[in-house]
Amino acid sequence: MPRIIRFAIAGVVATCTHLCVAWLVFSRLIADSAIANLAGFVLANVVSFLLQTLWSFSSRPTFSNFSRFCVVSCAGFGVSAPVPLLVGRQHLWAPTLIVVCCIPVCSYIAHARWTYRMEG
Repeated sequence: MPRIIRFAIAGVVATCTHLCVAWLVFSRLIADSAIANLAGFVLANVVSFLLQTLWSFSSRPTFSNFSRFCVVSCAGFGVSAPVPLLVGRQHLWAPTLIVVCCIPVCSYIAHARWTYRMEG
């Protein structure tokens, strides 16, 4: 299976992890969407890192690639967060479509060229 397909499947699994954790935290622990989504984001990133490292990029988990993975993940969040402000907060689908189409492509390129680059 091509790496890009494995990357996409791992991304879907991580997204589902985020949604499930956020829903569980919100419905069972504390009805605060910011806290629920933060918990979902953190756990989804751990799942994503492990899947992307071990399966998509066939690499070993190291502190170095974990650190770079977190930088790419946070950069993706930082880029996607203002999109609704730029496109219009009264619209749901336009900013969502922009983020869903652009961020995974940029993340894949960053991971392939930086996070999991061959060291040495």
